[in-house]
Order: sequence, then C-alpha cells, then structure tokens
Amino acid sequence: MKFFRTSLKPKWVFKTDKKVWRLLPGSGVLATELRDPNLKITEYAAIDLSSGAPLWQGLRLEESWWIAMNRIYRDIFLLQQFVKPDMPTAGKIYAIDLFTGKLLWQNHELTYLNASGDTIYGIREAVGSEGIVGLDFRTGEEKIVLAADDPKVDELSFPSHEDEFVLSSFFEEIEDTLPPERAAILKETPPEQAKNPTCIPSAFGKDIVGYYTEAGKDEKGIQLYDSHLTVSDQSGKILFEDTVDKGVYTTLGDFYFVVGTDLIYARNSSEIVALDLEA
Repeated sequence: MKFFRTSLKPKWVFKTDKKVWRLLPGSGVLATELRDPNLKITEYAAIDLSSGAPLWQGLRLEESWWIAMNRIYRDIFLLQQFVKPDMPTAGKIYAIDLFTGKLLWQNHELTYLNASGDTIYGIREAVGSEGIVGLDFRTGEEKIVLAADDPKVDELSFPSHEDEFVLSSFFEEIEDTLPPERAAILKETPPEQAKNPTCIPSAFGKDIVGYYTEAGKDEKGIQLYDSHLTVSDQSGKILFEDTVDKGVYTTLGDFYFVVGTDLIYARNSSEIVALDLEA
C-alpha cells in the first residue's frame, strides 16, 4: 500500500471494529453509521471533526438493523426506521442530541419530510388523519397540522438545507467547466487502466482524484477492484496517495468528500481518515 508518499499526512484517524457504512457531517460533527453485517447490528457514533475525538459512540436503538441516518439538522441527528424489513420505506423517526448521543424523542406515526426553523415536518398517512405534521425539533411535541392540500405542503416538499460538504464528480461531468490545461492535468493523475475516476478539483488549491483498478476475481469469478485516492497540487505533483480499499465489487462508490478544510474518507471499511487540505 502506498501511503504518506509526500508532504501531506492525516490530521486524525478514527478506528472501529465494525464496518463504516455511512458518514454524515454537520455542525462541526461527523455522524457515523457502523454496522456488523454478520450480527445485523447497527451502532452510531459522533466524531469531533476538528480533532477526531469521539463525542459519543456505541448508540444502539431497539431496531438494530432496519434503520438508517437521515440528516443532521442544527444540533439534532435524525434517524429513520424502515416500515418493514422487506420494504425499506422510511417510517419511525428518532431524534438524537448530536453532541451527547441522548435520545430526545421518537415518533412512530410520521415519515420524515423536511425541517425549517424550530420544526421537523413529517407525513402522517393514518386513515382519517392524513396530512403534514410539524413537531418541535427539540421535544418532538406536535405544533401544527397541515392538510395534504394545503399550499404550504408544496414548499415543504423541497429540501430546505444546503449540504455542508462537497462530493466528488465524474471527470466527464466537470471537464468542460475547467480550463483545458487543468482538465488535462487532472486526467493524467489516474493510470490508464483506472476505472470510473472521480475528482474534487481546486479544493484549497489542491485536486483530489479517486479511481479504481482491477484486483483479480473472487472464487465465483466475479471481478474485484481496489480503490485509490490521490491529492495533488495544481501542477499535478502528488502530495498524498492511499489505497483506500481492496477487493470491492463496485466501481461506483462515493468514498470521499470535503467538509470545511478537510478531506474525509473511509479506509478498509474500518477507519475514518481526515486530511487537512490547508496543511
């Protein structure tokens, strides 16, 4: 594994004995969804983005598998339980204090819709009481009920927040937005045999490129891939590179993003790495 090839080094590394499933940044915190596929157990943790120190970890709810992160809204971390295991439609809402991991409230009747101001909105589909319900974001108490045909419902149907992070894009999606010489340098970063290269260009004067290479086949003859990540200056000089994961089955994973000044990615599905792009 090529690692720490040149000047940049990780700001922090968070290690876990479970599989890093999803990462969600917000309010200076990195919420993490950690799963054990064999035991079908899901745990949640919150990491301070500046230091990598866990604010809390090991949170398990009564439903330990058919559940997923929804979003971070202000200081609330929202989880959504699926209605049925074999029909993963969002259902029960859980509201967790982002900084302590304390369960603040839960609602078994609503499907999350949106959030605005001090209110979390959900859809209630019970016969005779259909409509949009607004809950106090800290207590879960019902504040407002809107009929399904209320004009305000259309406004609430669109996301009201901006992501606090930058995801990668496929080269062909942004190639035309860059000066030709910059695009040429970016395209030369991954090797010719790379599969589905992606990038985040010009992040604090640095270009981030991710790509996959073939890594043999499994016992059933299915193709495997290794994923790689590089950080370079805008002349193309490599400042950092890492083999992020080995033996994965897809080349479409979005395995890195930028939040604040940090590049965040999951390595070997068991570590979360932060790299300060301004270092």
